[in-house]
Amino acid sequence: MSDSRTKNTTRNIFSGLIYRGVTILLPFINRTVILTVLGAEYTGLSSLFTSILGVLNLAELGFNTAVVYCMYKPMAEQNWNQICYYLTLIRKVYNIVGTVVFGSGLCIMPFLRYLISGNYPQEIDLYALYFLYLVNSTISYYLFAYKETLLLADQRSDITNNIRTVVDTLRYLIQFTFLLITKNFYSYVVIQIAGTIFSNLLIQKSTKARYPNIVCQKNLKLKVPEEMKKQTKALMIDRLCNTFRNSFDSIVISSFFGLVETTVYGNYYYIYSAVYGVLSVIGNSLAGSVGNSISCESAEKNYHDLRKFQFLFSGLNIICTTCMVAMYQPFMQIWVGRRLMLSDRDMLLFCLYFYLINMNNIRNQYIDGTGMWNALKWSYILEAFGNLFLNIILGKLFGVTGILCATIFTIAIFNYSVRTHKLFKTYFMGKDEIRYNLDQVQYALIALTSSAIVYVICTCLPFDGIVQLVVCGLIAVVVAGTLFWVAFLKTKRFTEAKQMIVQIILTMVTKK
Repeated sequence: MSDSRTKNTTRNIFSGLIYRGVTILLPFINRTVILTVLGAEYTGLSSLFTSILGVLNLAELGFNTAVVYCMYKPMAEQNWNQICYYLTLIRKVYNIVGTVVFGSGLCIMPFLRYLISGNYPQEIDLYALYFLYLVNSTISYYLFAYKETLLLADQRSDITNNIRTVVDTLRYLIQFTFLLITKNFYSYVVIQIAGTIFSNLLIQKSTKARYPNIVCQKNLKLKVPEEMKKQTKALMIDRLCNTFRNSFDSIVISSFFGLVETTVYGNYYYIYSAVYGVLSVIGNSLAGSVGNSISCESAEKNYHDLRKFQFLFSGLNIICTTCMVAMYQPFMQIWVGRRLMLSDRDMLLFCLYFYLINMNNIRNQYIDGTGMWNALKWSYILEAFGNLFLNIILGKLFGVTGILCATIFTIAIFNYSVRTHKLFKTYFMGKDEIRYNLDQVQYALIALTSSAIVYVICTCLPFDGIVQLVVCGLIAVVVAGTLFWVAFLKTKRFTEAKQMIVQIILTMVTKK
């Protein structure tokens, strides 16, 4: 990476990690308070509403991502007229999307009761609570969410991370206080809406100060470029796929098994998504720099960077996966008790799900940077409908186990295999795809070996509670880190990765 890309990536990573830490710890405290004070049914309702609105927000169609991709080049060239045009375009689209999502959300309200198997808390007005969630989900479309595209295209996601870190910290603390004092779930959601509004206002103020010459133009005749239309359609399918994987799991479980079972799954998914979110910070922080590099550098250079980034990221993925194998059940026992725990089999499937989805993280930055979503649309379609079909069939037959197996299967076949092959065939021109896949096999074998060793050791420990959790975590880090270090110590990848880490540290220290 060039010095500017290194600097941008470094601050994006660290601001993102701080923000992610806030959005892991504080929501965890709030979720614990809800479970303890109000009960599991309330967290089940929250998971269900979030999943429903995740489906509705498909209306955005990935247009934001397509616009950011189109902005990379004009932002690098400081073509302000072109950027103003794109910004005006996305503002108009967001206003339309907000209206569609809000209207669709209202249409779903009469059917909410049929998405819940069994009872829900009778002191709650199901429809009023859902309406508040709907408002929070759509209000950003009418405010200044579109302004964030400028920061993303300019490799400055650290600015939005810092804004959200401050606002969300205050919001979570206020929510926590109100929950303890009033035990009123409505106030919890109203405070969340206020936080969403405040974040958007601060992003607007920041972008206005940073880009004073970039403004939306009134009475501008807008036309979506044909290439953007094509890419947006493919991104819509990609978003559909991700939504089926993440949101329909909870909806299927709620419909088949009820709110308590939804809460059990949701608790494990919460931990999964928290750790996944930490790793995603690294991948997402690379996005702007990768997009810039693809615009300016050769495919040979970018292939070399891909393998280097993948090596570093896989080391983290292996350590995190091994830690999850070791610590998942001890943590859940401390947090929610045995009554709300999954079996070890399902826990291990969650860990496999985690590892497989993270295998694709760095590769996805190159798919986004090359804008090849249209070339991948059939893989999105097959994964989306394959996942939904298998969710329903296997979920009905085997419960949570079936739903997890459905997700794992579709990720391995369509997400990893098909998309990786297409990226290498289209952009890297077939260059060393076999070598890349062999790299992934090596990483997977180390992850499998370290996880198996740690699982056997940790299940034989004679103590439980906090001591078990801490000891298991230390064992996992030592075993996974040692195996990875021994396997690659004398390789060129290890040397290059070490040099890159040193460069990042020097960038942080010198602040140049």
